[in-house]
Amino acid sequence: MPRTADAVHQTIILAAGVGARLGTSGGGIPKPLMTVAGSPLIAHALAHAAASGCREAVIVIGHEGARVREAVEAMGPAMAVRFVTNPDPTTPNGDSLLAAEPLAAKHFFLQMVDHLFAEPVLPRLTAAGLNGAMGGRVLVDRAPVNLDLSDATKVRLAGNHVTAIGKGMDAWDAIDAGCFVLTRAVFDALREVPPTEARTVSSAMRQLADRGELGATELAGVRWIDVDTPDDRADAELMIASITMAAGSATLSGSRFVGARTTRS
Repeated sequence: MPRTADAVHQTIILAAGVGARLGTSGGGIPKPLMTVAGSPLIAHALAHAAASGCREAVIVIGHEGARVREAVEAMGPAMAVRFVTNPDPTTPNGDSLLAAEPLAAKHFFLQMVDHLFAEPVLPRLTAAGLNGAMGGRVLVDRAPVNLDLSDATKVRLAGNHVTAIGKGMDAWDAIDAGCFVLTRAVFDALREVPPTEARTVSSAMRQLADRGELGATELAGVRWIDVDTPDDRADAELMIASITMAAGSATLSGSRFVGARTTRS
């Protein structure tokens, strides 16, 4: 866990997209409310944040935003939740992050609503302390399992610093796992993305990396899934089921994270 001085208590969750590849854009269930193991994706993201010590979530909504907000409020989340709307959910995800700027803390986590993890991993991003010279850190996986590498965001590393990030790289060291700890410097980085590039989160990370301000923390063996397609959703169901079975058969002390639930032993 991070030292008290370095603890991060806010997360921003990007949940504005249409989710066309998952089959949610044709008037059905919006992507944040698609279920895995009986719980909506947004519930899994909130549970991950709560288990990581967050006290507040800023959720960026867009497609079917009113429906998503109503569902989240009905869940009675274990932390304060504020909502920001991206008026055009078809825009790149960097626009959604930029919409959250007025509510962002000095340091905050960034989560993608469709990324599921077998255990809470956000605290890993702050475990080494927060260096004031860094704009942020990204969680990376050197050995991803069952991931569509053609669509994955690749990362090139020099020690624990990111030197390049993007989908089109031939030479890479790890995959961006979609979790970050960031400072407000990311918003300037978003504004500095050249007009020839889409304003994505990755393009902002590229701006930080070019300035030597983006660090990396390795995931190191934790299973995760980016739920983009029906096949991904099926894999996520299996992952959560295996976690639940292991938690049910093991005797543990303290708290344990089981999908969208944190239980006490």
